[in-house]
Amino acid sequence: MFRLKSNALQREFKVNEGYLYASRIRNTRSGMDLVPDGNSTEFTFHFTDGTEFSSKGLKVTDSAERDGKLVFTFEEFEGITVTMRYWVGRDGNTLKKQLQFIQATEDKVIDYIALEHIGVINSQTHFSIPDDVETSMQIPDAMAILGQPFYIDSLFFGCEFPATDNRIQYGIGQVKYYVGHPVHGRFTCPATVMGGATGNTMAEVQGAFFDYIEYISTKSDFRVQYNSWYDHMLDIDADNIERSFYEIEQGLSDHGVPPLDAYVIDDGWNNYKAPFWSFNKKFPNKLTDATDQCHKLGSTFGLWLGPRGGYTAATPRFAKKIEKGGNGYLNSDSMDICVGSEKYLQNLEKFLTDTCTEFDIQYLKLDGFCLKPCTNPKHDHITGGENDMYFVTEMWQRWIDLFTRLRESRAKDNKPLWINMTCYVNPSPWWLQYVNSVWLQNSMDIGFAKNLEQQAQVDAEITYRDSMYYDFMCTRALQFPAKNIYNHEPIYGNTAKVEYTDEEFEKFLFWNACRGQAFNELYLSYNKMNSAKWRILARMLRWQKANHHILKNAMLLGGDPAENNIYAYAAWTKAGEGIIALRNPTDEKTDLTLTLNKLMGCPENLRAVKCYNVYNTTGADSLDLFSYGDKMQITLAPFEMKIFQFGDRDNRCLAPENTNDFTLSFTVSSNADANICRGKDAAIWIANGVLHGTFGGCKIQAPLVDGAHHITFVRYKNKMVKLFMDRQLVDSAYAPEAAPQIATDDLASSAANFSVADGSTPFEELMDLKAVLSGSRKFKRKRK
Repeated sequence: MFRLKSNALQREFKVNEGYLYASRIRNTRSGMDLVPDGNSTEFTFHFTDGTEFSSKGLKVTDSAERDGKLVFTFEEFEGITVTMRYWVGRDGNTLKKQLQFIQATEDKVIDYIALEHIGVINSQTHFSIPDDVETSMQIPDAMAILGQPFYIDSLFFGCEFPATDNRIQYGIGQVKYYVGHPVHGRFTCPATVMGGATGNTMAEVQGAFFDYIEYISTKSDFRVQYNSWYDHMLDIDADNIERSFYEIEQGLSDHGVPPLDAYVIDDGWNNYKAPFWSFNKKFPNKLTDATDQCHKLGSTFGLWLGPRGGYTAATPRFAKKIEKGGNGYLNSDSMDICVGSEKYLQNLEKFLTDTCTEFDIQYLKLDGFCLKPCTNPKHDHITGGENDMYFVTEMWQRWIDLFTRLRESRAKDNKPLWINMTCYVNPSPWWLQYVNSVWLQNSMDIGFAKNLEQQAQVDAEITYRDSMYYDFMCTRALQFPAKNIYNHEPIYGNTAKVEYTDEEFEKFLFWNACRGQAFNELYLSYNKMNSAKWRILARMLRWQKANHHILKNAMLLGGDPAENNIYAYAAWTKAGEGIIALRNPTDEKTDLTLTLNKLMGCPENLRAVKCYNVYNTTGADSLDLFSYGDKMQITLAPFEMKIFQFGDRDNRCLAPENTNDFTLSFTVSSNADANICRGKDAAIWIANGVLHGTFGGCKIQAPLVDGAHHITFVRYKNKMVKLFMDRQLVDSAYAPEAAPQIATDDLASSAANFSVADGSTPFEELMDLKAVLSGSRKFKRKRK
């Protein structure tokens, strides 16, 4: 008898007269057992000639426990010898299984392997992704549904390869892994996984599954960055990008927002007339200027690249040039680059690795993968199979290898890398082992619902985006955590053709935060922002970041907003902190009853918590205490939204920290050692040719060439300190733990032109932006 036991699951196996028998699957968390019915097998091999064999009827030639794994080897059949391993996952909760086999002959080609084949007749409940949804995603439906889990009673099942076909059909829960090519020697299949929840409701099983996904995923913390796309679209160049970076940074710093995680250049840098990815004439220094600027702003640099060749009329021409240059192929089925080509991916990996290293890129927006499988048998990839699944399997395995090596390359330099996987991808949660975020797949970048003719633009935009969330989470029932969804928000840029009042901007921003995403990309144009909008953005980001540990658990409840239904996002922690956002997308007043139960995601131990208003224009904070099962009577006016936060204390963090900002300037005649000034909270000095400054715990320094220099230190509302020298930004420093208030009235100096003024001086008064840009670009051209 062999036993396998995790914190949640128990299984027993025995070999009797040479045959393997597996026991029921016991879930100790729920107290429920699943007894797979007689149609179940441990695996099934299906060949291209239509024949197949399974573990049923195969004798076990070897069985043992080795290195914490149960190992069973089956007798050879059709030239194939299979070894199956079972073990407890590293999370201590799941059970994993993996097949390894040796094929001694190439007479038969494997079509697919059913890595799991579980009969569900004895189950009480089960869930599988629907395969009859009428609306279409951006890629073929057969591709869109790949890599999803299925649930049986209180158990979840799936495969760690994100492109297996996992569904319950005809009473069988099956994980299909397509092969489609001769196997030479030993072949290892991807591991399958099963896990257990505390109950068999959808919310409970999904919650347990998402806990497992969180455990195996690439670390993806709360993130905020700027992207150039809706500011300039394809019309970017080295000049307007640099100005936008400065303007956005100043607006954020002046209103207390910490330095962004990245500033990102979107499409517009590539030379689409070249035979491979390269920089066009608008970026004569390539990305050097942008990278240096980002570092001086206390941030990092990020870059867009479209694997399929972008989205413009140049895409098919670019693909043809890549093929003519011997760097890849044209996919004539979709008129773009063949993203499954081994040659193309080798060249692309080198370009990405070299570019990330040269320009210290810590964010990649990989935008546009496989619109349609390539069916050209002359390319360096396989073709065929049901729904072209041979190509799909090989293609995505190659991309996994690329992602893995790209991360390893960055890790050698001790640098992180956020990979955003956007369009034409199956939104499998198992992608999160390799990337950080995945696009919705069913939505335009921005859109406006037409459910009602008379509604504000902001309401039409919110309804549109949430109707796409409803299609993703409810209609298609894609099992993907809200935290890792890339939703292209918030957009308020010149090219988006949107205009919001300050009140509408606040509504738009706070509602978007309730969707739960960790990744927030600011598609802003600085000229569309005023002081009020900057303050609103700063306030929203404070609240969103402080409460991301709650918001990341967001569930979409209610009906489709595009069909004029009330709906909500609800997010809770196991400790009883919660946020519920309710919205009425119609022009009619609506009364509703809100019950705090597990269908709303509430933990059953919720006791006597307070309810605070985060956004509520028609009501004051409630004085009542709320526990599990309590009801709330709520009235929503036309197009009204309310955001409530639950907890035993007020953690809204809406008020800004009381931080003082100032500008300190002086002139030096040399780099000789000197004490410029020293006070209770701040000091500036020169030592060994280095200029030093410390401001309430925030330290900054820069080399000082001998001679005369005009120096300016600027401290901002976000506690950042910037150092300007001779009308150039030299560096910046940021310490979140720095003192909010820094005394400057005790600072005095004998340095020439020494002055201290309240307020942060705008960068344009401290540096000549045009001179910096033109000088830099001319200098680089001469060097070439």
